[in-house]
This record gives sequence, structure tokens and C-alpha cells, in this order.
Amino acid sequence: MGGEAVSAAKGNSGGGAKSGIVLDSRLLGVVAVAVLFIISLYLWTLPFQKNRLPFGEGDAAWHFAIGDHIASSDKADFRLPYYVGVWYFGYNRILGAFAPEYPPPNHVNYALMQIFGGERFVPLMIYRAFASFLGVFAVFFLVSRLFGVLSGFLAGLGLSFSIREQLTSLFGQQPALTSLVITPVTTYAWYAYLASFYDAHAAGGINAGSSQDGQRGGRKIYLYLAFALLASQFLLHMQGFVASSVIMAVFTIAMAVKFRKLPVSRSNIKAFAVAAIMLAIVAAPFLAIYFGTPDTQGTGFSFSLPRLLQWGISPESVQGSFPAAFVQFSAEYGKFLLPFLFAGIALLILRLFLVRNNSRELFLLSWLIGTYIILHLDVFTGASVPRLARMLVIENYAFFSLIALSVVWIPQTISSILKLDAWLASAAKYSLAAVLLFVLLSNGWGQTSDRLKAAYGGLERITPIQAEFASGFLAKLPEKAFVYDPVLPSVGGFPYTTWRYAKMRWMLAISQRYVGRDVPEKSLNRVADRNEVYELFDYSDLAVMASSSDEGTKQLGMALGSELRKIEVQMFNNTTPLYDNNNIRLYRYPMPVENSSALEAAT
Repeated sequence: MGGEAVSAAKGNSGGGAKSGIVLDSRLLGVVAVAVLFIISLYLWTLPFQKNRLPFGEGDAAWHFAIGDHIASSDKADFRLPYYVGVWYFGYNRILGAFAPEYPPPNHVNYALMQIFGGERFVPLMIYRAFASFLGVFAVFFLVSRLFGVLSGFLAGLGLSFSIREQLTSLFGQQPALTSLVITPVTTYAWYAYLASFYDAHAAGGINAGSSQDGQRGGRKIYLYLAFALLASQFLLHMQGFVASSVIMAVFTIAMAVKFRKLPVSRSNIKAFAVAAIMLAIVAAPFLAIYFGTPDTQGTGFSFSLPRLLQWGISPESVQGSFPAAFVQFSAEYGKFLLPFLFAGIALLILRLFLVRNNSRELFLLSWLIGTYIILHLDVFTGASVPRLARMLVIENYAFFSLIALSVVWIPQTISSILKLDAWLASAAKYSLAAVLLFVLLSNGWGQTSDRLKAAYGGLERITPIQAEFASGFLAKLPEKAFVYDPVLPSVGGFPYTTWRYAKMRWMLAISQRYVGRDVPEKSLNRVADRNEVYELFDYSDLAVMASSSDEGTKQLGMALGSELRKIEVQMFNNTTPLYDNNNIRLYRYPMPVENSSALEAAT
């Protein structure tokens, strides 16, 4: 590898001569990783340190249900089980009903965690936590390899407190997040390959028919690693694959313009072909899974100047899918971080002109341009904005890296202008680092700890009573049982059906029986066995609310219970329930005999 790539690999923090305060980078790296791991592990496991029941929105229950089925059946079928399949019945346009929505690796990971962990819930939640905060270490790896351990540590620490990564994990959108956290490593591998290729190009002779041509096509191990990581992202979730591909494409164009040469030569064309063929072999069997779903049927280019002039995503665009804080710039980057961020962006642009070997700076600029493109795929391809919102974590990786790098670049720039002594520049760097460390901890620790401790607390999570009912009674119903959960109107502004949705989906996942809030008369074609249709009336949460010492909560619980009771009396007056315990009742639904099933052939 040439001089630039070598200096990057050694963690050169600025490209200048090493002087001033110098510490052992390997020892610092070990300490930094250990500290980041302890902090992240503590914070990201807070939601289940005391309550070991599963948590998350419908997505979390969906992914758990598939992995749980793989573990319990000891096989990864290419068809979803009935209770999961009818959730998205007819979802895939190419493969038909009961086709998987994602390639199997992520859900196989869930199953393996259950098997090796020896427990149904906690090992899975540990996997979710680890897979989420891996982004911390991916960014630490990227930044420390290119700019030094100090900047890598500060960038990783900032990400430990990221509300976007936390909420994506809490909601249970795990395949997307797990795929996205690999992006820094994938793009670094591509950076290392292109840097080595153009280092060799600068040495001359790549296309001159030289005998050294085979040695000057770049370090192909990085080429293979980049494509292998792309394949892993594709298998976990398409969004990570897209994110890496866009950033890699932007960086490739930037490097080709800088060196006035495409990264192609006789010595690497064969390696490119082999890597591309291997990626195609991995991806081909699963293309129909992705491209048969309505979510990937974009509406095409739709020009919108106001949208193109907007950097991120507005809260109005994701209303009903994410809270406003998820997309708000101010929620992710506090006011005390903004000076560091703006300084990092300004110095990045300045360094593009001042630093001779500026491939690392071009790489960061490619992240920013790639992030802009990714966050505007709704304009370019018609992609769903709420789905694009998940990819805001890519912005986090770029911005927290620039925030961290500002503490190194500010002293370097001032020192180069004023010709300061090396020890003074080093002292300024570590002083700024201490200030940023204080800002990150003072703003991030308390908010993150409070947020994760409170996540899915109380009645927001499936309760022991509901989990026991699901695993003890619902699980004994026939495999193709169809359980309805009544739809209640909004009482007192309380969104009961939204609040209830995740609970009934976790009942589905735990019982391995279908539980949905569909209106029976409108979904008879989804019922496989018309003799196994049931109606569920769950008053357990409402009873707790009605006994609350808070008068508002008490009145709301009583009002919701009254509305639910009206439906029960209207449908099943003088009917004996099949189950009646702990304020939960289950009835057999009086399904008309003449209604036939549209799913019998499919199931």
C-alpha cells in the first residue's frame, strides 16, 4: 500500500509530522473499545435489565415470530407459517402468499440466539442490543483507522447516545439497522482498495504493459472484502446495501476525477469480475423477495425543488411512523455540539484544498454527498419516506465523525497558520477533546439512560398476564386459529388501537397463533378454517388503569372498558366464553358456514 494508505492504516490523525504529546495508539485503542463497550452494553440493555418480557412495535414482533418459528421447527422454510403469513397475506407479487419478506440470515440469527442462549426472550433481546450498538464500533474502526484513536473514540461515544439508533432498535426494525451498521466497514474496505489502487497508479506503469502491472492493481483483498460485506448487507436488509453502494459510487467518482482515471486496469478487471459474480450468486436467489414487495415498487423520479433543498426529512413526512424527535436535527445534535459540527464541516472543505493527499477528506465528503442522495431517494425513485427515515443513522455516522474530527483539525489548522509549537497544539487538541467529552456525557448520558429505562415500561409492553395467556391458552388452539381483537374508537383522545397493536402482535408471536384487529366480515377470505375463528376481549390493562390513583388514568380505563364491554355484549350476550381468567375472555366467533376460504390452497 502506498504512503497515503499506509498513514491512514496507522491512524495518522492529520497527515502532519508526529510530535508533541504521543501515546501508544494500540493501547489507547484497546482502552477506547473497552470503555465504549461497557457504556453501550449498559445503556442498550436497560430496557430488559428488570423486565425480561419482549418489547417493541409490530416490526419487533414480526421478526421475533419468524426467528422463533425457525428455532421451534428446527428449519428455515421458504414459506412463512400460517400465523405470520396471513399478517401480510398476498404481500409478494412474484412469490405469492406466505413468501418471506426478507432473506433468512437475520431471522436465523434470532433462532440461533434462542438455541444457544437456552431461553426464548432474553438471548434475542441481547442480540438486538449488540446488533444495534455495533454501529458505535463500526464508526470507531473507520475513524480511528483514518484519523486516529482519539477521534474514533469521541465519534463512537456520540453514537452511543444517538436517539435515532436507539429508537430504531426499540421499535424493532432490526434487519434494517443491523444492515446499516455495517456500512462504515464496507465503505472503509472500498476506500482502502481505491487508495491502494491510486497509490500504485501514482507510482506509474499500471497500463504500460509493465511486468509490475499485476502488483499495481490495488490490494485486491480489500476489493473482495468490500463485495463480501455488500453481500452480507443485502442478505440482512436492502437499505444497508443501498447506503453502501451509493457512498462507494460517489467516492469512486471523486477519486476518478481527482486522479483523472477510472479504477480499472488489466490487473484488476478479473478481480472485479470474480467479486461481482460472487455478489450476484449470493443475491440472485433473494431478488424476488425484495422486488416482489409493494414497498420496492417506487413511483419513479418526481421533481420537487423544496424537497431537494431540504437536507433531512420533516416530521410531517413520518407522522404516524416515527415521533418527531426521530428526524429532528436538534434532537440528535444538541446546541453545544453544533459548533463542533459546523467547525468539522468547514475544516473538511478547507482541507480538501490544503491537504495534498486528501483522499481521506474526499472519502468523508463522499459520505456527506451519499447521505444527501440516500435521504432523497423519495424524489429520485419514489421510495417511501418513512422507510428512508431509518437511513438517517447514516447521517449520524458522518456528522459524529466530523464532530469528533473538529477537535483534531482545529488545533492543527491554527498551528499551521500561526506556526505554534507542537506541544501547544497537542495540549489544545486534548483540551478540546476534554470539552467535547464533557458535552457528550452531560447531554447524552442522562437523556439516554432515562429514555432507555422508561422504554416500554408498565402497560406499554406485553404484561405477564397477557404473555401467560398467549403461551398457555392461545398456543393450544389449532395451528390455523384466527383470533380477532376488537377495534375501539379513540376515547378521550387516547389512541387505543395504536397502543393495542403491538400487544396483540406480541400475543401472536408468543402463542404462534394469528391475532389481528381485522373486522371479521371484511377478512373472511383470509381464514383458513372457518370453524377456528375467535374473538378476544382483553380487559387486563384497562382494569389496571381503572384502579389507578391518577384520576385521569382511572376515568380513561373505565371509559375504554365500557366501550369494549358494549362490543362484547352485542356480539356474545349469554354466550359462555372458552376462556375467562385475569380479565381476559375469548369466544368462538359465529362464522357463517357458507363462507369458504381463499387460503386453503395456499396453506
